Amino acid sequence: GRWVNPNSPKDCQVYFYVEKKIPPYTKWNPKTKNSTITCDDKALQRIFRGTSARKGLFEAKLMQNYRTLNKLKGTYLEIVFDKDDRMRCQYKPRGTKFARISSAKTVFGTGMNMQNLPEAFLGFLVADPGMIFIELDLRQAEWVVVAYDSGDASMINAIESGLDVHSYTASQMFGIPIEIIQFEDKILGHTNDPEEVAKKRPLIRELDPYRDNWMPRSMSMRQCGKKSDHGLNYDERKKTFALTNEITEKEAQVVIDFYHRIYPGVKRWYEQIQTKLGTDRVLTNCFGRKCRFLDRWNDDLFKAAYSYNPQSTVGEIVNRGMVDIYNTTDSILDNWEILRQVHDSINFQCPDTNPPEMARGVLKSAAYLSPLLSTNGREFTIAVDCKIGYSLDSMEEIEITDEKTLTESIRKKISELKET
Repeated sequence: GRWVNPNSPKDCQVYFYVEKKIPPYTKWNPKTKNSTITCDDKALQRIFRGTSARKGLFEAKLMQNYRTLNKLKGTYLEIVFDKDDRMRCQYKPRGTKFARISSAKTVFGTGMNMQNLPEAFLGFLVADPGMIFIELDLRQAEWVVVAYDSGDASMINAIESGLDVHSYTASQMFGIPIEIIQFEDKILGHTNDPEEVAKKRPLIRELDPYRDNWMPRSMSMRQCGKKSDHGLNYDERKKTFALTNEITEKEAQVVIDFYHRIYPGVKRWYEQIQTKLGTDRVLTNCFGRKCRFLDRWNDDLFKAAYSYNPQSTVGEIVNRGMVDIYNTTDSILDNWEILRQVHDSINFQCPDTNPPEMARGVLKSAAYLSPLLSTNGREFTIAVDCKIGYSLDSMEEIEITDEKTLTESIRKKISELKET
């Protein structure tokens, strides 16, 4: 063997594409409008996974792991903290498009981007003594806006029936009952290893009547439904979907066809948006905020337009809610600290000694995050989920109900968390 520098794109490209003779993967550059050969993280995933025509290469996984650990060390373990040992960031109101804010190091060079923290780092972020973290998260927020904006009856039915929408999507796509979809997901978890799926799935007897149905070979059916819900509402194509989810383009096309077959309103919604763009190039979100799209008339313009109402509406809900919570004169939130905003969720910390006050604070904050919305004559709200915990890697879900039930749920969960 010989040394290949994982951080050198040239070394990696020579090794995989010249010496190993793998057809090169390319990446589209929107600035230059050209595709360039790449050995980035997604390309290494595909090289490691292999295709129907060739076996995967384990050395690609080794390089991927090296890069990941190197990034964790440089980005997340060598942070400059503030003098009070807190980690802070700056928020940029114009950091991204469509009302969503981005984060970065502070102007003093301390802290970091706090909106894309890896799972391995979350365990280092713990609540202050006597405090507990609370996370309020908009449930499948953008998907809900797409459902009502498109008027797709199946999507709206799933939401208003209180179903787990990812399980519902998978059930409709693969023709298998929701309870079996969820059971399989418990067995397979979040794996994306086709060998593990091939070993475990045959052991699930509940799937015996459905063995002839098409199923994703590298993930659970619910995970496939979830990835479809997250990726396919904005007209993601097979190449991107395949690369993102480490599947073949043939499999990606099957999933895309299934998705648009069960939710036909989404493609009709594309046509409606293109018609609006053709009129004056102006779209309006659920808060009445307008955006004019002046880019070249092509698929990139359309995809940006499809995402406008869902992304800008959700961003505005969270931004307005955060401001309202910060400015409220209600004493119930006096001891709550806003810690970070992550596009469709907010993290807080508050004292853990008074569950009744915590419950009232959760209900008050959740109310600020669930305004009545309207689009195309349809009124709706987006549900809010709640989690609590003493570190960001061990947050436990609490169902938001009435004050009395919520108080008891919080008291019980705090007791369980302290025991562990």
